[in-house]
Amino acid sequence: MSIYKELLAQRNELERQIEEARKREIAIAVRQVKDIIQEFGLTAAQCGFGSNSTAEVRRPAKAKYITPDGKTWTGRGKPPNVFKALVEAEHKMEEFLI
Repeated sequence: MSIYKELLAQRNELERQIEEARKREIAIAVRQVKDIIQEFGLTAAQCGFGSNSTAEVRRPAKAKYITPDGKTWTGRGKPPNVFKALVEAEHKMEEFLI
């Protein structure tokens, strides 16, 4: 058998051994983590797990403009019709700043 084929066979055997060792060590680590979680009564959120644990909560934008009759607009996106009508009636948006 050539040296190349022997080395490939050795590599395959090493990869198998690596995978087995990894599985064993993962099992040990999982057991340790579970023991610590149970010992301290931790929740997934306390451990940093969960869908919203790291995400910031999005809050609605604050209103920037208000009409005389109390309708508000954040100033983002397409202006509501009431603001369009006021601008068309020769008012300036600055008049409606909160």
